[in-house]
Amino acid sequence: MAPVGTTEPQIRVANSRLRVGRFSQAGDAVTLTQADATTCGAACLLAARLLIDGQERRRLGRVLEAGRALETGGAPDAGPGTGALLAEALNLRQKTLQRTINSAGLWLASWPRALGSTPWAVARAMSMTGAASAKPLPAGSAAPAGPGAPDASPAPASPGRPGQPMRYEVRWVRDHGPHWPAQVEKMRRHLARGRPVLLLTGGPLGLDRGAPGLAGLSARMCGSLVVPRHYVLALPWALIGQRDPGPGAAHLYEPGSGSVRALDLLAARDPRSPGPRQLGGWPRILALLNPADPD
Repeated sequence: MAPVGTTEPQIRVANSRLRVGRFSQAGDAVTLTQADATTCGAACLLAARLLIDGQERRRLGRVLEAGRALETGGAPDAGPGTGALLAEALNLRQKTLQRTINSAGLWLASWPRALGSTPWAVARAMSMTGAASAKPLPAGSAAPAGPGAPDASPAPASPGRPGQPMRYEVRWVRDHGPHWPAQVEKMRRHLARGRPVLLLTGGPLGLDRGAPGLAGLSARMCGSLVVPRHYVLALPWALIGQRDPGPGAAHLYEPGSGSVRALDLLAARDPRSPGPRQLGGWPRILALLNPADPD
């Protein structure tokens, strides 16, 4: 844990939101949300790095210290609040990560820029994350548990060898197919070991919202064309001070709202209708971005 007086932030779930900050006084923590409509992948990547990579937290702390010194001339209580500086720093970091992600995926000319980052490029960026630093956390904290600190769940196994970040891969899935339960169970094993997993969600070009006449017919005709739309992040429950949500379920960070809520991934969903808010309102899970290491 950072020494008292530094600005190295913590990351924790508070009021069903993923919050980043020092949590020492009012206004010095903010909800981590995506910077714009195309940075959901970068926001999920940043959330994962802040959870499991101490270098990312220290980097953010240095940015905050530099920003405060620039704005206040070194006076600790002058200038804008920490929350405003933190929100700006998180947005800028997302933009930087997005540029890095996209520079590795521009060869995919068939992937429209409006859809954001390609899953292969996001998986590559996750592979560069220091996943081996992940440790279980006490409830409500993103710093390692100290002596006697309450732990919300058993410690996960080490997610990787020290200094050896894991390679992430893209696995396309059929979330209504016969192999889906086994794929969810494998994902949950990664989460139990402290390994975040990204989910690529989407849906048909036209969602059927019960529109009558030609509008409803158009939506049904487009229903067979499924398009990737959004990334959400499945969080290891020990890293956010939560308990195992149960068989088939995961705690999902949705970057559009910054919310963290459990979702039963095996529950039936209408693929032609709007999906749950945990999936960004999309009904389908199209791919899992998870570690490629064998169990």
